[in-house]
Amino acid sequence: MTITELSIKRPTLVVVIFAVIAVLGIFSYFQLNYELLPKMSIPVVVVQTIYPGASPYEVEIMFRKLLKMPYPE
Repeated sequence: MTITELSIKRPTLVVVIFAVIAVLGIFSYFQLNYELLPKMSIPVVVVQTIYPGASPYEVEIMFRKLLKMPYPE
């Protein structure tokens, strides 16, 4: 008996099978563990310094040389 013959002779059985599959799919969906906004930490370095008379650019250049880290422009 093929699925076509089965669905013509017993349509209620086919509807029940698809309903069970749909309910299992909905149940499985709610069992998924997902996060819309995952927790993440962005590496940040904060330097606070007081240099009277120095411009921010001069202080930045001085700390770049001290840390020897490339800084994308």
